[in-house]
Parts: sequence; C-alpha cells; structure tokens
Amino acid sequence: MISGILDFIFGGALGIVLLVLGLLPTVSLADLPLQMPQPVLDAMAALNWFVPIGDMITIISWWVGLLILVNAVLLIVRILEIVGK
Repeated sequence: MISGILDFIFGGALGIVLLVLGLLPTVSLADLPLQMPQPVLDAMAALNWFVPIGDMITIISWWVGLLILVNAVLLIVRILEIVGK
C-alpha cells in the first residue's frame, strides 16, 4: 500500500521533471565559448604520451571509490560503537 503510494508520488514527480526538461531548449556544447586555450591542449596531449588520460581517469575513479568505501566502513563502525554503549 505504502510502496504503491510512494511509487505514484515519485513517478509523478519524475514525470513532471522530465516534462520541464523536455520544454527547455537543447544546448550544444560546441556552441558555447568554452574552448580550452591551445597551450593547455598541447600540454594535455604531451602528458597523454606519458600517462594516458584514460588510465588516469580509471586510477582516480578507483581511488575515490576506495575513499568512499573506507569512510562508509568507518561510519558504520562509529554507529555500532554508539549503539553498543
């Protein structure tokens, strides 16, 4: 009963958000004046020879994931210590 009501509410909210997003004009990133300066592009291309950007993104993603995991474990341990008192 409650899950059906929540599904109805969240489904309606999601429908409204999608309707509003559908009414907004589409923006192409190529039209925005956000070009990186040529020296920065050259430096990134040179860096890509030594450490490929894809590998850097993978390493950073694993690192952030492990940080989140460690913090979650520490939070659970802290909660269990408080409950155990």
